[in-house]
Amino acid sequence: MTAYITLGSRVLMRGDEGTDVLLLQNLLKVLPEPIGSIIKEKGTFGTETEAAVKKLQHYFNLSLDGVVGPNTFLFLGVPSGKYIPPGGSLFGERTLSKSDYGYDVWVLQNRLATTSKSFSKALGQPATKSFGAPTATAVKIFQKDVHLDADGIAGPQTFYQLYNYAGMGARVLQKSRWDRNQGYDVYWLQKYLQDLNYYSGKLDARFGPKTEAAVKKLQEDAGIKIDGIVGAKTFSHLAPI
Repeated sequence: MTAYITLGSRVLMRGDEGTDVLLLQNLLKVLPEPIGSIIKEKGTFGTETEAAVKKLQHYFNLSLDGVVGPNTFLFLGVPSGKYIPPGGSLFGERTLSKSDYGYDVWVLQNRLATTSKSFSKALGQPATKSFGAPTATAVKIFQKDVHLDADGIAGPQTFYQLYNYAGMGARVLQKSRWDRNQGYDVYWLQKYLQDLNYYSGKLDARFGPKTEAAVKKLQEDAGIKIDGIVGAKTFSHLAPI
């Protein structure tokens, strides 16, 4: 892999190149019409990527500047800048291993838990922010599945693959807050709820009443607090396979 640039660590615009641009393009390509776009550019932020960013911004009523800053990153499920909790580290900014603690560990655990039931089972509990032996085991299983060295340490290659396979987990999701109720991660929330037979509405990436009702039904069946808010406990029950 070329030098890894953490997604969300810099504002992205036309002319930029790097692994963060490639991940941005991958996220935009996954989203369905009328949100996402087909992009042929790979790792270079050209006119196609700029148009795709503007399309996303238009859909979510963001400033139409084609520039990916904190607000656009947020709606891509990548909290950065002011959207990172006080004292927290941007996910992917530091290598994570046993004994580490913090917001980025919480994101790692949530992303793993929502990707596969085998990862969630290995973790053994909802995200705690503490990187212990269960988290190392879950990381190893993920690494093996994506053909990386299974060392249980989350570094650049693991972060890169997590963005490609894990669609949510970096922020709490809920209907009543604008900074939590729309975006790439809400799309995946709806998709997984659909796969689990809880949701039959549109996959529109907007956390509305139907999405909230589906979340509450999942929470009821899981025996956890029924509040319609998707935090660590709910993330731990969302993996469809």
